[in-house]
Amino acid sequence: METAQEVAAWEVDACVNLHDHVVRSAAAKGDHLAIVDLSRGSRREWTYARFRAAVAGLAGWLRRTGITDDDVVVVLTENSAEFVIAYHGILAAGGAVLALDPRDTPDRWRATIDSSGAKALIAEPALGPPESALPVVCVGASTPGGTAWEDAIAAEPVSEHPPGGDRTAVLMSSSGTEGVPKLVRVTHRNLTSNLGQIDHLHRVHGDDVVLSVPPLRHVYGMQMAMNPSLRAGATLVIGATPFSAEDFHRTVTEEGVSLAYLVPSVIAELGKTGRPLPSLRTIVSGGAPLPSTDGARCAQALGTPVVQGFGMTEAGCVSFSPDGVEVPEGSTGVLVPGTEVKFLGSEDGTESGELWLRGPQIAPGSADADGWLRTGDLVTRDADGFLRITGRAKALIKYKGHQVSPAELEEVVTSHPAVSEAHVVGVPDAVAGEIPKAFVVLAESVALSAITSYVAERVAPHKRVRAIERVQAIPRSSTGKRVRPPAVRVLVTGGGRGLGRIFALALGATGANVIVAGRDEDALVKTVLEIHEAGGTATHVAFDITDEADVNRGVTRMLDECGGLDVLVNNAGIPGPTGPLSMVDEREWRRTVEVNLFGSAIVTRAVTPALTGRVVNVVSRAGRTSWPNASAYAASKAALISLTASLAGELGQTGRVSVAFDPGLVDAGITRAHLDRGRTGVHWEDEILAWTLKAREAGKFTSTEDAAGALVAVVTGAADHLNGGYVSVEDVISRPVRRAEG
Repeated sequence: METAQEVAAWEVDACVNLHDHVVRSAAAKGDHLAIVDLSRGSRREWTYARFRAAVAGLAGWLRRTGITDDDVVVVLTENSAEFVIAYHGILAAGGAVLALDPRDTPDRWRATIDSSGAKALIAEPALGPPESALPVVCVGASTPGGTAWEDAIAAEPVSEHPPGGDRTAVLMSSSGTEGVPKLVRVTHRNLTSNLGQIDHLHRVHGDDVVLSVPPLRHVYGMQMAMNPSLRAGATLVIGATPFSAEDFHRTVTEEGVSLAYLVPSVIAELGKTGRPLPSLRTIVSGGAPLPSTDGARCAQALGTPVVQGFGMTEAGCVSFSPDGVEVPEGSTGVLVPGTEVKFLGSEDGTESGELWLRGPQIAPGSADADGWLRTGDLVTRDADGFLRITGRAKALIKYKGHQVSPAELEEVVTSHPAVSEAHVVGVPDAVAGEIPKAFVVLAESVALSAITSYVAERVAPHKRVRAIERVQAIPRSSTGKRVRPPAVRVLVTGGGRGLGRIFALALGATGANVIVAGRDEDALVKTVLEIHEAGGTATHVAFDITDEADVNRGVTRMLDECGGLDVLVNNAGIPGPTGPLSMVDEREWRRTVEVNLFGSAIVTRAVTPALTGRVVNVVSRAGRTSWPNASAYAASKAALISLTASLAGELGQTGRVSVAFDPGLVDAGITRAHLDRGRTGVHWEDEILAWTLKAREAGKFTSTEDAAGALVAVVTGAADHLNGGYVSVEDVISRPVRRAEG
């Protein structure tokens, strides 16, 4: 454990109100620009004189409405100048700021307002805030019973502000170390101390133009961008929402930005499209871990250092990359001064393990009886004091008893030239407990098996990526943290038995939301129960794929329940009649084509308007070669292969794909039916049986595991680069395909 450093230097006047501490030195900056707001599509300016007057007026209005010390005032606005004024106006009035997420739901807003005991509300009516009996200030268009923003900020100002110290300044939402949302009480002293700690390592100057992209209601935007900029008398530029690389280039050029606080998603985009900008001296990344490859690409593209820090709601900024110091790649800098640290689980005195903190910036109620805050982050510290985040204690993947760090795997995956972004999570597995799964955004077409092979060459065997899915984007929170993409929703026709059931079970084991369809509802229910018992998610929908009206009714029910569909697996099919074309029952022949081809077309047509990802048509080698005496089956599969290619062309530039997947000869479904039937004395049936037995004896069967694994790979994007084509098991499985034993 590290001995506490002297903290007095970081706590000048520990009882000061945070607002006074921030704006005190900017009092003489009058006509200097305090805020440039680009959030609403137009440029709006606030000088320091106008900003201070608006804050004082709002504080006066709040005091006259009955707001007293420590009363909670809710703010529901977009990232904007109005948010900054509301934040500091509440503090100047002695209240506590509770900022709601404008992207949240009205029910969540109402629940938070009610549970906090709030006494007033500052809101944008355009966001649709819940009705409230509280005094309301309306930002923008007024609503009945509310006070106009202009009237509130022009009210008679207050000149004296309550002290700060251990009084609550801000109530902030946090998922904490356990992942459970909660409100954290952060004091004036926590925030003023942390500003001093930050200033020791990283300084904003009065002539800086500071661009802030992250939400100012979060600790990163609040304590790294908003408050330090105002404290220095600099100009704070509030970026548009959402913010893109194009916005960045335009804003930096037009405003002369010298210091930019960004989130990892923007930095990753700048690595691909960025160009040098003369005014820019530093880019800061925060809000979520930044893969070192993304940071390096951005720095090279812009010719500007990209640095990062580490922080959390309960502790403000914990570490940062010191100004003018070369920081090791992937490091989040050194601890801010005045902070004690220990590493839980460290061995032999090494500084690695789960990070625990103690210091003046730690929010009350977040620490144990001795003042220690458990961060939940796995961290190493080198001999020079630089920290590196290696993962989350709660997020470690447990693969056959081994601990696997998602963050470590993400670094390796994103180092592949074709991968622009990646997110690794653990998914349940019946044998291993959990397996690492990677969601990847690709910059160019490449077989996903090539990426898993690339990773396998660079990590220990237990750390290999064992499931991979291509996605259009990695969802992120407003602070840039990667959010696990929702479970892929897959409809499998013929999912009640045979190969369809095997496919459905394999998909369920990967965490997919599986919908099985078919005519036999009892069989469908059994498949669903098996998936549930294995810990997966599944439901069923009964319909006859050859009855268009029945399919449309079933698909409508399914979409209402699942909210959409990502992948369709057209697996349902029948073997058809055997014998020479001139001798088979024409009605049976037509029925085979009706089920295998028209049925697939009917289901595809029904789901296409709601489909987001891909159509996987299960075909057979019989559709590519002659199969005498089984012409109906061969013709239907050949037509389905052709239909797949045509559908790929129709989907065009929509981002959706269509592939024809051949699982090979698998001891299940139609193949198993031939084997179970045995010899019948019917020449044509016995001929097909003999061919099947010969193929099995020659080792030409594909194992059930490989067939199912290949289907899962295709469903999750491994064959997207073969759009419209015929895909075999060998095309998507990098290891040698195992053949079923005879």
